[in-house]
Amino acid sequence: MKKILLTVTILLCITCAGCLEGESNLIITDDGEVYMRNRLTGVPLIAEHVESFRKSYENNPNAEISPVAENNMSGYEIRVHYPSIETFAAESNELYTTHDKCKGIQRRKSWFFDAYNFDLMMTGDKKFSPSEAAAVQSMLSQVSFNLVIELPYAADKHNADKFDAENKILTWQLAPVIIGSTADKHMRAQFKIWHRDKIALTIFVGVLLIAATIFFHVKARAEESESVAKDLNFKRNVFAGIFIALMFIAAYLLFANVNFTDADIISVRS
Repeated sequence: MKKILLTVTILLCITCAGCLEGESNLIITDDGEVYMRNRLTGVPLIAEHVESFRKSYENNPNAEISPVAENNMSGYEIRVHYPSIETFAAESNELYTTHDKCKGIQRRKSWFFDAYNFDLMMTGDKKFSPSEAAAVQSMLSQVSFNLVIELPYAADKHNADKFDAENKILTWQLAPVIIGSTADKHMRAQFKIWHRDKIALTIFVGVLLIAATIFFHVKARAEESESVAKDLNFKRNVFAGIFIALMFIAAYLLFANVNFTDADIISVRS
């Protein structure tokens, strides 16, 4: 049966120029919103599989399903909006879930940012032997399927197959896993969503502390009474000390390594 299936797969790829094209595009905004755009098109011979893709989203009230056609292929583009990464992690499809071989989606909250770790895996097709899988993969020029994650800020770490110069657009090629690979494919990316309001608040407080330090320093220099000047210098030192402490705490929060644990997992378990 495996040999028959292998033969059918190879014949399909030989007879169908560009028999299948797809992309799962995940756009994450700087506010943490998620826009998912999945697109799948294929030739008439595999129309049944393309329809199955559409049906998998029929019961999602937030999904916008649009038919698309390109050259000799037709299919669907499906768009879903999630108000946050947390909502996406709780409601997204199997690729983003947690199981024994990957963590799924993790979040570590901090004052200046929320750090996220995407640890995803697509399981290889185990029905082929290595030699059969190699034969199928020789036909991969007819199949294209990518996972693309677009980030608002540069990724801290990733293992993407392709990425732009700013490390914001990460692309993994999944066609080898979908068609014939016996190996699993791991997709990993770590990134931050910065809290601009909290960063601005911290800067504002720092400016106030510096202004208070300068104010009491100038007042102390101009004061003729030694006791009053001493009191003003004490206040200057207090504000200066608070400012220095604030800077040390801010530096630690900004530059300390982010270590994710199982307690940080926010995706569902498959």
